[in-house]
Amino acid sequence: MAVRTGSASFAIPEIDRRLVVGGLLAVVSAALVLMLTQQPESFPILVAEESLPAGTALNSLAVGVRHVENPDGLVQGTSLGELEEWVLAVPLEAGEPLLGSVLLPPVAVDVPNVIALSLDRAHAVLGQLSAGDLVDVYVTTAGIGAPTGTALVAADVYVVSASVPEVTSAQGPVEVLLAVDDMLAQQLAAAGRSGGVDLVRVGP
Repeated sequence: MAVRTGSASFAIPEIDRRLVVGGLLAVVSAALVLMLTQQPESFPILVAEESLPAGTALNSLAVGVRHVENPDGLVQGTSLGELEEWVLAVPLEAGEPLLGSVLLPPVAVDVPNVIALSLDRAHAVLGQLSAGDLVDVYVTTAGIGAPTGTALVAADVYVVSASVPEVTSAQGPVEVLLAVDDMLAQQLAAAGRSGGVDLVRVGP
C-alpha cells in the first residue's frame, strides 16, 4: 500500500497474517507447557518406614517423610520434634501416614485410666473443650451439717475426648473423658454423687 502526502509518497508494509498467527500460537503453546510442567504445591508428612507396633514411643520407631498435596488430618513436618515421646494407639503398616487421631501424648500413657463425666455446660467451660486439652479439676463438697467447700484436686488433667451438644441443644450436658489415676477417679466418682465437679481449661 502506498500513501501520498503532498508531493511525496511512501509505502506502508503489509502485515503478514501468518506471522501474527504463528506468534499467537507460540504464546499459547508456551503457556500450556508452563501449566503442564508446573508442580502442584506439596506438604511434608510423617509416614511409617516399616511396620510400627502400638504402645511404643515414636522416637524409637522408624518414621520417614513423604510429600502429599492434601495433608488434612495427617501429621505434617520433616521431623518428630515435640512428638518424640508420643505413642501410637494402633499399629501402622509400612508406608502408612501418621494420623493425629492415632497418637497419644505421654500423659495419656502414664495415666491410662479413663473416667467419663457428664457435666452441665456452666461447669465444663461452656463446652469449649476438645481432645488434647488440659484441665484443672475442682471438686465441691457439701456434707450434711458441714460447710460447703471447693478445692483443686488435680491439675493439668488430659482430656481424652469431649462431646459437645449441638447448637440446637445447647442446654445438653457435655460428655468428657479424662485420663485419671486411681485416686482422682475415686474423688471424681464421689463428687458426682455428693457434690459437684468444675473443669477449668488450662491455657497454652
